[in-house]
Amino acid sequence: MSETHPTVTVVVPYSPRYTPESMLAEAERTVDAQTVPTETVVVDDVDTGPAAARNAGLERASTRYVAFLDADDLWARDKLERQLDRMAETGAGLSVQGDATDLDDFVYRVFVGDLTSLTSSVLVDTDAVSARFEEDLTRGEDLLYVLEAATEAGVCCLPDLFERRRHDRSMMASGISPEDYLAQSTRFGYLVSERVPAAQPYLSVYYGQVLTDVGRMKRRENDHAAATTYLARAMRVSPHPVTAALLLGSGVRSLLARVLRAD
Repeated sequence: MSETHPTVTVVVPYSPRYTPESMLAEAERTVDAQTVPTETVVVDDVDTGPAAARNAGLERASTRYVAFLDADDLWARDKLERQLDRMAETGAGLSVQGDATDLDDFVYRVFVGDLTSLTSSVLVDTDAVSARFEEDLTRGEDLLYVLEAATEAGVCCLPDLFERRRHDRSMMASGISPEDYLAQSTRFGYLVSERVPAAQPYLSVYYGQVLTDVGRMKRRENDHAAATTYLARAMRVSPHPVTAALLLGSGVRSLLARVLRAD
């Protein structure tokens, strides 16, 4: 183990409802195997949720550097060492997995692009970052946190830091209604627009994506009239060929359903 790197506190929110205890033990072993000193803080999120659990872990941490690990994910053995070295080189206050080239690219890719699974890669310098996880969000609170932290203190990205494991009991595997998804996504978009000015140019793209997602969800429910409404709104906000194709399909099905009912 390296003696030249600072100790990192590792915050692991855990709920047996969403993650088997065996997976938690496997995740903790990848922390113990790190090539830098670590202290692990497992926080019960049964009643509070992961955002509040992560905030509690931040408050309990006694070290400058804090990392987050979801209980069902696994770290690469040199994960923290590589991140600490890159943060020292760049002066960034945040490090995550990815290949974004600059801050604007990072904001774009987190807000409307493909950087959406980041929490288990987060390493933060708490001397430089004051942001906290938004506890009234049930989805997107991790993305809001990294957007705020990156714009506050800079970000550096590295590849191949962790392995995300999917399983039937995970929180992400649990269903959500289109209405709840729309409400949470709208709240997330509002908070991003308020707190991350660099994301404001991409708001129309974001809301177009959200409305398209709701349209897809309504299609899966075979509610093609509602799907057509949401997809049409998405086209007005931010036209996209995929949305247009979905709108055409739902429009035809909705029309056929009305004709069949008339007969």
